[in-house]
Amino acid sequence: MSEMPISVARDHLGEVVSRVEHAHERAVLTKHGRPVAAVVSMDDLRRLEAAEDEADLAAAREALAAAEPRVAHHDVLAEFGDD
Repeated sequence: MSEMPISVARDHLGEVVSRVEHAHERAVLTKHGRPVAAVVSMDDLRRLEAAEDEADLAAAREALAAAEPRVAHHDVLAEFGDD
């Protein structure tokens, strides 16, 4: 993975994109020496998004499993009235 200031990446954007696309590199862009962004291939982005989707799905399943049982509307009406 390469790291470069945004100004350098801007001046060599075509080269950066080519290395990311064809050499499967990742480029970290810095601002004042601090990492602020990354350039990654579409394949890497798709894998990242798929991993995020899987994590979200797992969290949702866990939340549903831990949730209190649901009460049917007609049961609530039967207990508390239909006023």
